[in-house]
Amino acid sequence: MVDPKPAARGYAVKRIRIAGLFVLAIIIAAGLLMALFTPPTSSVEIACLSGEAGCMQLPAITGTNLNGETQTFPDDFAHPYQLAIIPFDREQQVRLLDFVPLLKELSAARPDIGYYSLAALPDLAAPIRLLVSAGMSAVVTDPEVRAVAYIFYLEDRDAFLDALDLPDADAIRVYVFDNAGNVLWRAEGDFTPALAETIRAEIASLPVR
Repeated sequence: MVDPKPAARGYAVKRIRIAGLFVLAIIIAAGLLMALFTPPTSSVEIACLSGEAGCMQLPAITGTNLNGETQTFPDDFAHPYQLAIIPFDREQQVRLLDFVPLLKELSAARPDIGYYSLAALPDLAAPIRLLVSAGMSAVVTDPEVRAVAYIFYLEDRDAFLDALDLPDADAIRVYVFDNAGNVLWRAEGDFTPALAETIRAEIASLPVR
């Protein structure tokens, strides 16, 4: 009489091997998907130092908007003037949305003015970058805003802060840049009616281009 135990053991081993290969395939697929969809990190390339006379300029940084499109700024600025809101963490990114009606109002009134959200976040692990970007993508549904809302995972955020003469990342910063990234004006803080009026006055003072 044939002992069924060896056959049963062989079948069990085969099932374990198949299950192991299946798990391995899932891990490889997940890794490939993460590599494809995780937002990249960005170097910080400084053209001039904020301590130099007459020099304060946005460093060259590369990021992805909420539609997954990658741009490098200031090279890809599309207007003579850019009104840019820069948050430094997730909470500031959410509070930045209070500025959107003002940004739309000012850009509609002045074709020479573009607006951006340029989130300057620290370098994060790939899974965290994916979660942060996916979370903001879920929050922001306005197609116009999604196209101008960029996230930068900076490999050296301190260099970025130094280039813009910022002591910390504790507050939202508001900038007007020219199309070369030179700082024309700046302020800080969450949206308030008083800050909105200050921004309107600054934009009104800019010569039309």
